[in-house]
Amino acid sequence: MEDLDALNELSVLMTQGGEIDDLFQKAFAIVRAQFPSLSGGALFLADPKRDVLTLAASIALPQKLFNLKETGIAFGENDVGRVAKTGEVYFPEHRPDAPAGPKAPSIEEETAVLSGSVPLLSSERVIGVFSFWSNRPVHFSIREKKWLKAVGVQIGLALERIQLQKAHLRREKEALALFQLSQATTSSLAIDTVVKIILNHVAEITESEAVWIMLYHPAHRVLEIVAARGFSDQISLKSLVLQPGQGVLGEVFQKGKPIFIPDLQKDQRLVYRDAVERSGITSLIGIPLMAKGKAIGVIGLFSPKSVEAGQIQQERLDFLTTIASQVAIAIDSAKLYQDLEQKVTELKRLQGQLIQTEKLSAIGELVSGVAHEINNPLTSVVGFTQLLLETTENPRDREFLEKIFSEAMSCSEIIRNLLTFARRHPAEKSYTSVNEIIRKALELKRYQLETDGVEIIEHLSDAIPPAWIDPHQMQQVFFNIIHNAHQALLERKKLSSGALQLTITSEVKNGLVTISFHDTGPGILPDVLPKIFEPFFTTKEVGVGTGLGLSISYGIVKEHGGEILIENLFGEGVTFIVTFPLNEQGNEKGGNPNRTKLNSHPAKRILIVNDGSATREMCAYILRSEGFRVEVIESGQSALERLRSERYDLILTGFIIPDLPGFAFHDLLLEEHPDMEEKILFFVDEKAGPEARRLIEEKKLRVISNPFSITSLKEAVYRSLITSLNA
Repeated sequence: MEDLDALNELSVLMTQGGEIDDLFQKAFAIVRAQFPSLSGGALFLADPKRDVLTLAASIALPQKLFNLKETGIAFGENDVGRVAKTGEVYFPEHRPDAPAGPKAPSIEEETAVLSGSVPLLSSERVIGVFSFWSNRPVHFSIREKKWLKAVGVQIGLALERIQLQKAHLRREKEALALFQLSQATTSSLAIDTVVKIILNHVAEITESEAVWIMLYHPAHRVLEIVAARGFSDQISLKSLVLQPGQGVLGEVFQKGKPIFIPDLQKDQRLVYRDAVERSGITSLIGIPLMAKGKAIGVIGLFSPKSVEAGQIQQERLDFLTTIASQVAIAIDSAKLYQDLEQKVTELKRLQGQLIQTEKLSAIGELVSGVAHEINNPLTSVVGFTQLLLETTENPRDREFLEKIFSEAMSCSEIIRNLLTFARRHPAEKSYTSVNEIIRKALELKRYQLETDGVEIIEHLSDAIPPAWIDPHQMQQVFFNIIHNAHQALLERKKLSSGALQLTITSEVKNGLVTISFHDTGPGILPDVLPKIFEPFFTTKEVGVGTGLGLSISYGIVKEHGGEILIENLFGEGVTFIVTFPLNEQGNEKGGNPNRTKLNSHPAKRILIVNDGSATREMCAYILRSEGFRVEVIESGQSALERLRSERYDLILTGFIIPDLPGFAFHDLLLEEHPDMEEKILFFVDEKAGPEARRLIEEKKLRVISNPFSITSLKEAVYRSLITSLNA
């Protein structure tokens, strides 16, 4: 009855769970109570994948058998190994003949004598061996042997229960870890933040000494470190890149399959071997990050705790692969969000440009109409003032007239700027050196900049070929930006000390010219930045700026097929970047003809057809003073009637004629008088839109722009007369 009670006590003990070592200590105490002569025992667990028994727990293990903790006992080797292989009990009096082969360590070779070994069974499957020994031979009765075998069964059931509990707890822990990882990765969509969160969670879940996350860079075709933990003092991680197929992790990415390296020192694929040796890293698990069936990177786990005795269980590897899959999905989602964010930013930028273009277009229409209404009377003011200057000798009168003329010309310059802003003047393009234009614009401000202590730094590339641009307009763009930079630097000088620098850089790439102007001023306020190109918007004091400089520059650059970008670091400076294409050569205009000598043609007849009475009278007076016979007519139909009966050497006419708008007068005139094609000089009016200007270019018509000076009018008339004579 005592042995049954002991077995029952052992059965109850086995249901309590706990750690294997503690369980074995209690179980052996019960066994020893039945057999006091036993001095020690050992519990071996079976590893069916390797066919090896590993030492799980022991009491009074002989010193010479301590190496069993590392090597284990192969199935079939010595008495203990044969029990694992056959599933049969072993007691010394029933010892079979030992098979030939390498001799494994034997307990009987020690001072202790092996008393017996019983299999630990679970569902008729050997999961381990319980061995026991004493200091002298012990012989068991048949009943005692059956009792010891029953002990093996009880311990086997208990071990299976412990293993199931551990597996259950591990799965719960893994599920919780995956849940926490999922929550953490969805807390942010910024890829930099996501990879850092992932890195810390993976390191904790896998208990790895070091973790690397590498992502594939399609443009560079390399794997780059985006996050790392541990191991960083041995290798410069920022410079670490791998080609697909290079090293262990490169091979993991290329094949799209996990690779386990139990001993890194022996693997020939290892990169940075010296650093690995110094770090003490022993093993590596490389797992691909797969998203939508495609590898986007790899995760490297260095010396994770899941590697035991140079091995890793398949279920652990499967779990790590599951983690890698979740990591890949999180990173891919973050990258998609990043791409979407960039596209939204670009869309907003394009939308802003479209709104700006629409604004400029609407204001351009307004400016065009206002300019037309001002130009006609301004032409008369300029012309009549010059006529008075030619005939007035009184010094005070001349002084007043010169002031009138100067102010009128200032008005004319303002109108030209407005029209340039409205892009109503076609660019007069030619192949021009961009660097030369930059230098010319800079020269206009160099003295002021240097006087105010501004250091000018030039990095102008000699590789830029001549560009197809309007040199005057582009010089105006560069001057405006340099002027704004100068004013920003003066503001910085008032507020704080520090280097005042203006850095100008030019380069060309893929047919696109890029010029950047960087100043170390205070930068642009964030709320001001969206309005920077709006016409008439200015942050300067009243009377200091008109708010048209950057608007005009914006229009000119757009006219050249380019754009102006701003990189603003508020408090640290701002960079204006002007880009435009070199462009293919078009029909480049020839050089300006030599100035025509103003010889008299007293016999020539000129007909002026214009709806502005002041302009007609002024032109008639000037030309009559040159000896021409001049007639003036307001109506286009009246002019056609007159031309049917009279012959003229030159016709001065505007595009805007009340009864014959557009090119109607021109076309009807040439239908009746084809020989007059070279005898027409047009006043260019701002109401003549882009289509009219296109026709001017196509038909190569001669024009004179309002407002014009007396000299300009005379030159244009004489040039037209000489051209018609040579035709």
